[in-house]
Amino acid sequence: MLLLVVSRAYADPAPELTKEFQAGVDAFRLGHFAEARGHLEKARDMDPKLPGPHRFLAAVAQAEGHWQDCLDESRLALAANPRSEEAPGTKKLHADCRASAGRTPYVGAELVDSAAIAVTTNIDGATVKIGGLVYGGTPLAPRPITAGPLELDIEKTGWKSKHVTVDAPAGIVTDVAVELEPDPNAQTTTDLNKKPLDAKIGWLIIPDGLAITVDGKAASGKVELPSGEHTVEAHAPEKDVWRRRVRVLTGQEIPVHPAFVDTAEREHHVHVGEGVIAGGAALLGAGFVTALIAEHASADAREILRVESARDPNNPAYDLEPKHTRADFNNARDKAHTFGLISDLSFGAAIVTIGIGAYYMYKGDREREDAPPPFAIAPTHGGAMVAKELRW
Repeated sequence: MLLLVVSRAYADPAPELTKEFQAGVDAFRLGHFAEARGHLEKARDMDPKLPGPHRFLAAVAQAEGHWQDCLDESRLALAANPRSEEAPGTKKLHADCRASAGRTPYVGAELVDSAAIAVTTNIDGATVKIGGLVYGGTPLAPRPITAGPLELDIEKTGWKSKHVTVDAPAGIVTDVAVELEPDPNAQTTTDLNKKPLDAKIGWLIIPDGLAITVDGKAASGKVELPSGEHTVEAHAPEKDVWRRRVRVLTGQEIPVHPAFVDTAEREHHVHVGEGVIAGGAALLGAGFVTALIAEHASADAREILRVESARDPNNPAYDLEPKHTRADFNNARDKAHTFGLISDLSFGAAIVTIGIGAYYMYKGDREREDAPPPFAIAPTHGGAMVAKELRW
């Protein structure tokens, strides 16, 4: 037993692993990156499941400008121990290396328990399906997704489809680069008059019978356009103009299906809203006027009380001051109370009326999906903000 224990102690790689790892960390902190990499790679090879060597190898790769190595090693560190105390620093290291590598940045909500995925292909406009659901075309910018293993299918007409399985750790962006191969069978049936697949063009499919312009020019049928943004307008009698900005991707066909809004019905809601708001404004004015009357009456009551309370029969000016009865005081006080109540009711009714009018105006403009609502309400610290948005 003693011989067995001694032999196993000598065979245990832990002391040697610790020695190599610490030597790599010390060399990294001194700026000796080549030496640090050598020690850390030895420690990593002794136990690939330890996150520490992977994390420092990622830091060494960042210092040397080897961005892909930095991304690979930081992902291995997170996979080894995603709940480590050093995990937030490793995630930041991964994000910094992505930015340095020129990858499209992630701009969504903070990734906590979720992951993010970005997909690129050698041919733009390929359809990306994840778990059987279409997520868009390539290049697919980073977007949130459930962390864990993902099944991707990349498809494009004229090219062989590709199935990819990736693991998306929580808290970082997983970049997937796929190389599609031309499909010889699809290419042999391609019309020779068509432009080559690598041309930066796409198509809009316009139904018959619609008056549509694309970038100000009349269009119909299948319209070939260069990749990028284009303005599409559709016109119909007694309908609002339907307007959209459409992003055309290489090799994709985008059908156009305008959803027209009846102009008369929409304008009726707008006119009703304007009328109700005008009534609310009148109530606001009435509330302001009656508030002034109530304030003046209250001031009169206070003045009567002051004068009559200070009146002294022995004062020579006793008979010079106009005398006020208690009825005068009560009348002034009652008038202040009555007009104050009317003012409060007017302001309350004005707020309700303006709210109803605003709803009708919002409804009248809301149905036009090509235009923003006439205003928007957004919460702020301690209140709310009403904003007017202007757009062509």
